[in-house]
Amino acid sequence: MNRNGSPQNLTAKCSLKKGDARTREIAMMGVQARKEKALKRKQFKETIDVVLRASMKKGATVSPEDVISIAEAKNKNVDAQTAIVIAMVQRATMGDVQSAIWLRDTVGEKPKDKVEVDQSLTIEEWAKNHKVKL
Repeated sequence: MNRNGSPQNLTAKCSLKKGDARTREIAMMGVQARKEKALKRKQFKETIDVVLRASMKKGATVSPEDVISIAEAKNKNVDAQTAIVIAMVQRATMGDVQSAIWLRDTVGEKPKDKVEVDQSLTIEEWAKNHKVKL
């Protein structure tokens, strides 16, 4: 139905059955689309990896282990990934909460989103605790 509730331009349900040639064709199109999407995602990830390894300046890069201080890192040729981490650390130390959260999550310390449910409480007990009459 369209917005005003009239049934114009509606089509009947497709009568495809499992094992039908058209059903297999549609399924294969879906598989192909998923493969193409996975390939694009993989290529994008590889591109990001290459760019993150690229140096910020022309010439040989310095290993992150060779950087003694953040101030010193500005004068050294580091890769893009190291430069990003340094920038995020600088922002976090200046009070940027989002940068601190990004750093925490990136190193794998993200807190789990967990909800605990106590199922031992009966409706009667809940009503008593909340001063509700049943």
